Order: sequence, then structure tokens, then C-alpha cells
Amino acid sequence: MALISFLGGMLSGILIEKLQKSVFHGVRIRRIEKNKQHWVQSQQITRKQEKILMDDGRELQGYIYSSDVTPETAPSIIFFHGLGGFAQDYNFEVFLSSLCLAGYRVFAYDFRASGNSRIAGEPHILKTLSESFVHRVYQDVHFAFEWVYNHIGVDQQHIFAIGASFGGSMVLSQLLHEERVGKIIALCAPHDSRVMFEQHFKQGSFFKRMLYKSVVRHIPDEEAFLTAFHEESPVCQIKEEVSYENRIFLAHSKNDNVVLFKENFEHNKFQMRLPDVNCMVFDQGGHEFAGNQAPLMARILFWLQN
Repeated sequence: MALISFLGGMLSGILIEKLQKSVFHGVRIRRIEKNKQHWVQSQQITRKQEKILMDDGRELQGYIYSSDVTPETAPSIIFFHGLGGFAQDYNFEVFLSSLCLAGYRVFAYDFRASGNSRIAGEPHILKTLSESFVHRVYQDVHFAFEWVYNHIGVDQQHIFAIGASFGGSMVLSQLLHEERVGKIIALCAPHDSRVMFEQHFKQGSFFKRMLYKSVVRHIPDEEAFLTAFHEESPVCQIKEEVSYENRIFLAHSKNDNVVLFKENFEHNKFQMRLPDVNCMVFDQGGHEFAGNQAPLMARILFWLQN
């Protein structure tokens, strides 16, 4: 009994320590984001804000990045952030800044219930999810693209799309067959979001099960919610008769513990019949490509320019 009590106490201590580290890390990141300490600081970067009007009258917060080497009419990129994040967060602001310093005009926006698109008193996006909301967020992609396509200073012959995580799923579904998009880059993109939610979160570790329960707790019809995510996923949009070799680039980390490598990257690559040159795979780096952002950006720029 003493041994069982000791082991139980040790396990509880480990879980509490992990939880504390996670909470403290989250608080630190939010403080950095609030103070914009993660922004690439340079007078050669220009950041502008614009409101994007959706078809239902909702305004979303948009951002436009350019630099001293961005031409007046520039090749342009629209960037889609991840679920639970926002366009200028700790993970993505460096991508926007790096791309504009390479001469691109870069556009991004905060999704509904995210970042500066969130209305005062509105629940966070993870507490807003439902069947209708999922379809609505994916539909917004088309209106955001039109915002970029018709914007002053955009070279309409050279528009590209980049999405990370949830944003990767969005570009691989909603813009996959948009002929006005030259190339699409998906980073750690889900293949079938329903499968991801069910296998990795709903049936995953204790903490992931708790996270899943907190997300779906308010949803009146969990089955309809999961079905909506499936219907909007790349798995339902990829066409067997279409060649994606000259348009699609995928990147992933093998140790990604959010969007698992084998169940997502390998299925996306296989279904689109992409050669290895269209892919960048890291052994380490996790969901955020930690330590690999520079080589990833180098490969992205190579892909865009070739």
C-alpha cells in the first residue's frame, strides 16, 4: 500500500508539474504577444490594417505586410493561421515578416472569433465551434481571397496561398482548385479533421481528451460538427483526375503531436500523388517547426520562385 501511495503521489506530482509548465508557458506567450515583443522589428517592414467585409456583413481584421523591396505591383501571398491562434501570433508573425522582406506583399486575417476579429463579449473560437460555424469559417476563405485578388498593388498573375495547421486544411480544400492561385503551401495540414479529432483528441491522452471535451461541451450536435469538419477537409476535395505536382507543397514534422505525421501528411501526399521534391519533412520540430523555421522558409521561397 505504501508503494502504491508513493507511486500515486509521484504521478500526481508529475502531472501537476506538467500542467504548471504548460500554464506558465501559455501566460508568457500571451504576454509577449500583447506587448508585440515577438514582432520582427525593422523600419524596412510596413504593416497595415484593413477590415474585410464578408457576405453576411461580418467584418474581419486583415493585415498587409510589405517592405522596402516590395514592388508597387507585387507577387502576393495570402496566409491562413491555425485554429485557436491568430494571424500575428507568436508562431506566425515571423512568417509574414520574412515573406515581405523577400519582396512579396503578404496578406493575412484573423478568423471569426479569433484575434482582433473577435467581437467584445464573443466566445473564443474554440468555444464557438459548431456545424454551421465550421462551414462558415471555410466559406470565408473565398471572400478573403477576393479581398487579396482585387487589392491595389497585387500582381494578379502571381498570387500564392500558405496555410498552417487548420489554415493548411483551409487552403487544401477551399483554394485547391482556384485557378487564380498559382501555388499552395500547406504546413502541418490535416487530411481529415474528423479523424484527427476522433482518433487523436477524443481517444487520445488524458489531457487531449479533456481538451476535446472542453471544445465540444457547448455543441448541440457533436456528430453534425464532426461531419462538417470531414466535409470541409482535403480528403473530400482532392480529385483523382487532377495533377497537383506543379501547385502543391507540403511540410510537416515527424514528431508533430497535434496533427500526426502518418495520418495526415502521408495521406495528403499519397492522395495528391506528390513527388518528394514537393515536400519538406523534418525529424524534429513539432507542430510549430521549432528550430527549423529558417530552413523551412528557405525551402518555401525556393518553391515559390521556381
